[in-house]
Amino acid sequence: MQKSNSKQDLHNYLAIAHTGHFPLFFDDWLKESFHTHQKMNLRKATHNVAHVFNQLARHKTLEKKKTALIGMDKVSREEFIRSFLKVVEHKLLENTRSLQ
Repeated sequence: MQKSNSKQDLHNYLAIAHTGHFPLFFDDWLKESFHTHQKMNLRKATHNVAHVFNQLARHKTLEKKKTALIGMDKVSREEFIRSFLKVVEHKLLENTRSLQ
């Protein structure tokens, strides 16, 4: 049951992110995540996002999910945020054929 919950959560948060709203992240986290300019391929980003969402699946509320992210070490959290935004970017570009 956790896997379907995790997949559904991921789908929901990606849909929300398409509109520019990131409820899992504080604004400071978003700004700090891009101080390092490490390139990340989509495969690694997708794996990172799926792994973290599997861990977050046991938490039912947004506040508990945010608390779990607060508990992560800074480097892992920043990598997760960059990965999440990479997946969102890919989904947006995938749906926009005129830019390719």
